[in-house]
Amino acid sequence: MKKKILFMMDSLTCGGAEKSLVSLLPLLDYKKADVTLMLVGRGGVFECYVPKEVRVVTLSQPQSIKMHLAKLYYSLQYRFNRLRNKQEHEAETLWKCIGAVYPELKETYDCAVAYQQGFPTYYIANKVLATKKFCWVNIDMRKAGYDINFNADVYDKYTKIIAVSDAVHADLKHQGYVRDISKIITIYDILNPVLIRKMALEKGFEDNYKGVRLVTVGRMTPQKSYDLAVRAADELRKRGYKFRWSFVGDGVSRPRIESMIAEYNLEGYIELLGEKANPYPYMAVCDIYVQTSSFEGFGLTVTEARILGKAEVCTNFPSAYNQIINGETGLICEMTPIAVADKIELLLTDNTLKSKLEANVAKEVNHTAETEGAKVHILLEL
Repeated sequence: MKKKILFMMDSLTCGGAEKSLVSLLPLLDYKKADVTLMLVGRGGVFECYVPKEVRVVTLSQPQSIKMHLAKLYYSLQYRFNRLRNKQEHEAETLWKCIGAVYPELKETYDCAVAYQQGFPTYYIANKVLATKKFCWVNIDMRKAGYDINFNADVYDKYTKIIAVSDAVHADLKHQGYVRDISKIITIYDILNPVLIRKMALEKGFEDNYKGVRLVTVGRMTPQKSYDLAVRAADELRKRGYKFRWSFVGDGVSRPRIESMIAEYNLEGYIELLGEKANPYPYMAVCDIYVQTSSFEGFGLTVTEARILGKAEVCTNFPSAYNQIINGETGLICEMTPIAVADKIELLLTDNTLKSKLEANVAKEVNHTAETEGAKVHILLEL
């Protein structure tokens, strides 16, 4: 008998957790596993990378007066929390308002996996019948604004809680989100270097720009601190540098970033390329890759840039040190516009250092598909 396994995520839009999942799914042994992927929302750009062996389903939304009232209550509660400046994560508010309306899933599973924190974790904890339950945590829960007690009650219902980096593991252990810390294990986000390099050969930039290219990839959300990148760009321009900085991604912060670009008169210096199912052709031809996040669970794009042989500048969120040896395989800096601009300037002016970083990352070998894939097989008993 094959093991019945359920994975759940919000969607497969462009993001680190989503990219990690579509890198993991092809590694599973489908001779031993019957895998279902449940998504809250369909149409994400990464859906095309889900293996054909995986049954993809959409979370069924109860069409009832209760659900309509619950959604109205959520809308009002969300606005009320913002007016009161109540620090409650949106996913928590949503679940508290509408979670009770969802019936238990009729089908039962050997393993149920919430591959991200928030709604999928709450749903599997409370609405799915499974012999074992696992949840992935790919973010700093405290910095993301999750409530300790609310989520600790949820994590009590899980067999294991999987941290995607040593930093996330330490956070979960010491911040109180997991009461039984023996449940916490670390499985790093999975990447497929062969696939990334192959995808990087596809069509990317279509302009004829020949100057210095900087690239940043990620959702346009407050966590990614694109505002910091804009201010760093302004500083570089003031210092007389010519460059084009391409932001690959989309999200709630885009209107603010567009406004900042206009405010600082950075048209021609910064371009917004929007969400791309394949960001690698853009990363592959840049001179410097820049990551300005305020926090990350792991930060997949930091590793992807190194796989593509890029010299990079990265802010000093804790998991950056899981990936970069400062001064050897990249440059880590403080989270200020001046610090980011200083490190970029250093790579623009010191060709010896830039060449050293590129040579060192070219020697790196990423084995996460083998090592972390094996850990997942053991976890799921495949």
